[in-house]
Amino acid sequence: MCRPLGAKDIYYLPIKLINKNMNSDLQCARSMIDALETDAATKASMLRAFTRRLELFGSNIRFFVEPFTPVSLTGTRCALSCKHCNSHYLRHMLDGSVGKLQTETAKLADKGAKGILLSGGSAADGSVPTYEQSGVIQKIKRDTKLKISAHTGIVNRSQAHILSDYLDMALIDVLGDGETIHDVLGIDACVQDYEESLRHLSSAGIPLAPHIIVGLHNGQLKGEFKALEIVKKFNPETVVIVIFIPTKGTALEGAPPPKIQDVVKVITTARMMFDVPLSLSCVRPGGRYRSELDKYAILGGIDRIAVPSRKAFTTSKELGLNIIEIPKMCCSYGEEFS
Repeated sequence: MCRPLGAKDIYYLPIKLINKNMNSDLQCARSMIDALETDAATKASMLRAFTRRLELFGSNIRFFVEPFTPVSLTGTRCALSCKHCNSHYLRHMLDGSVGKLQTETAKLADKGAKGILLSGGSAADGSVPTYEQSGVIQKIKRDTKLKISAHTGIVNRSQAHILSDYLDMALIDVLGDGETIHDVLGIDACVQDYEESLRHLSSAGIPLAPHIIVGLHNGQLKGEFKALEIVKKFNPETVVIVIFIPTKGTALEGAPPPKIQDVVKVITTARMMFDVPLSLSCVRPGGRYRSELDKYAILGGIDRIAVPSRKAFTTSKELGLNIIEIPKMCCSYGEEFS
């Protein structure tokens, strides 16, 4: 049963909601947060974040059940040997390398896809070289109705200008710690390069969906809050929370995933910083961890989830949230595209 809010609860709520009749969503959230096995400070931040989420988006929660199909423009090739990936994820993408991209995307369009996610291995400069097939991608843009997103990586001004000819959304990982950039990604770059990349993409008029990777530094928090501060400068369309997955066959396969409480700290901080949608990425560990994470994320202010777990559905229903299932769409996009 969801209990009524008490005096201590009211202390944490903004005046806007104190002066309104407390709805069942908030009452249930407070009761569910109370029952979590975490510290009082985390519970308080979750209640504030969930309250803020209700102010911004009401009782709706969006579940993106079929994300865009990722297409690697480099096949399985990557100039880097990142400790968390080592080309593992490229092997699970469609091969859109030279001579194959148009055929693969045409097949997706014929099957009713609404969009594609251009990705691939990084170049030595940290960029994902989708710009090398700019002409083909522009033709795909003209000939189909596909929305085109891309993992951009670090980009310079000229690369961003090329991307602006065809990109509907830039999905850029933003790292806020130099040691992680050097030790995990293995590239000669710095935090400022990510900020400059956001500036170039924004100046080129490309909508931004920055991705914050939680726990990339061996499962520990290191630079995530700095990354949020950087993103705040550039008016993103959506902020996406990605969770590090220890992956077999990589240097970090033995590292733990980040503690759920640490993930919650990033989510609640992001929710209080941004008035735009906050998405939980499809890239997150599976199993029991995923179920628990989805529950905590919803109670911590997330308003959209890619590939939701059963726990996400049951938690949302218990809270009285209105679940809107959106097929064949990336969680980085706004309501106008769904």
